[in-house]
Amino acid sequence: MVEEKLIILPNVSHKDKGVLMLLSGILGQLGVDRFYRGQVGLGILKLITWGGCGIWVLIDTILYCVGSLPQDADGRFIIDKKTLAQVNKNITTGISSKDKGILLLFSQILGVFGADRFYRGQAGLGVLKLLTFGGCGIWALIDTILYTIGDLPTDEQGNMILDKKTVELLEQQ
Repeated sequence: MVEEKLIILPNVSHKDKGVLMLLSGILGQLGVDRFYRGQVGLGILKLITWGGCGIWVLIDTILYCVGSLPQDADGRFIIDKKTLAQVNKNITTGISSKDKGILLLFSQILGVFGADRFYRGQAGLGVLKLLTFGGCGIWALIDTILYTIGDLPTDEQGNMILDKKTVELLEQQ
C-alpha cells in the first residue's frame, strides 16, 4: 500500500474555501459566510444591512474567488481542500491552466448565461445554458454547488481545474 505524503500547515484553517464561497454566494446577504469565518460581529452587521444591500455580498464573493486567500478569525488561511488533496497526491500532470476561483466567479455571477461552461471549454453546454437562462437558474445553482463541494471540475481536455491561490500557498511552504 502506498502512503500519501500529507501536507500539514499550522497556518491553514480546518475550514474549506469551497464551502465559504458557496455560503457567500447563496447566503451572503445573511452574513453566513462571515459567521463561518468566525467573524461574528461582521456577520451580524452583514445580516442587519442585508449584505450591504447586496454590494457587500458581491465584493465578498469576488474577493473569495479571485482575491487573496481568506482567513478565519484566528488568522489562518482558508484553502480549497479539494486542491490540497490533489497536491498531496503529488500529481503534476492533468492539471489545467484555468483557475477554479475564476470558474466559481463565472458560475456564481454569470452562471445563468453559461459563462462557466464557456470557460471550461464546453461551448455546446454554454450555449444551451445561455438559451435556457441556466435552466431558469436551477442549472446555474447546481453547477455552483458542484464546483464548490463536488469533485474538482475539469476543462475540455479533462484536466483538473485547481484553485491557484491554494496552490501558490502550498508551493511557498
